[in-house]
Amino acid sequence: MFDFMRLLSGDRAGATRRGGSGRSAAPGVLLQLRLVFYGVLLGLMMPVIRQIDWAALVPPGLKIEWPTGFGIAWPAGHLRVPGGWSKAADAAKAEASAAATAASGAATNAGAATTATGALATAAGVASAASTVAAAASALSGGKAVSARFTICGHAKRIDCMVDGDTFWMAGTKIRIADIDTPETHPPRCAREARLGQAATLKMQALLNAGPFTLTPIKRDVDRYGRKLRIVERDGVSLGAVLVRHGLARRYGGGKRAGWCAVSRV
Repeated sequence: MFDFMRLLSGDRAGATRRGGSGRSAAPGVLLQLRLVFYGVLLGLMMPVIRQIDWAALVPPGLKIEWPTGFGIAWPAGHLRVPGGWSKAADAAKAEASAAATAASGAATNAGAATTATGALATAAGVASAASTVAAAASALSGGKAVSARFTICGHAKRIDCMVDGDTFWMAGTKIRIADIDTPETHPPRCAREARLGQAATLKMQALLNAGPFTLTPIKRDVDRYGRKLRIVERDGVSLGAVLVRHGLARRYGGGKRAGWCAVSRV
């Protein structure tokens, strides 16, 4: 092996001395024969070389990247030489980094647009709420007709909902229909009053949801419970009077109210 290395490096003189001949052609022939011998030997050993587990020969903690990229990693750090076999990998990493930067910028722009949209929606909601409150205030003063979509009041915040047949909330204001008295539902005094009270509530809900109506003030603005006292009208007709005609309310102008448990004429 050492003779082979010296021959490859051009040390023909040493080879000649060991061969015991002074002829100039001998080293050339010997070199060719040795090259053929080592070539055949290397070819015969290739299958064995390929089956060797080179990873088992590497000291623990040492990692060699070959041939996808030239680099050595050990517990103290990582050494990588750019270019060569790793040139394509380095270029792919650079492209991935640029794509990630572009995606991050797009996400930032999208977030800013979403924030702006949310701010506009919030502003629109505030403006809508302010407009609703202004319309409700105008309606409570007997101004323009107002309309809303009423539900049955529950445990949620009361905005536009029915308490019973003669009391409802509109735009967060509690209103008592001043010209009628309907059966109680919170709580009813008997099964008959509960049945009539539910029917009166649903009927007034349907009347209010049917279209715009006006709230006409009376001499007293509020009752002792803080409810706004108003007569509810549509086209000059009291909606309370409609409930009276259906037997679900009584005319009321103040004073003591009669119960609904005993059968009586309205």
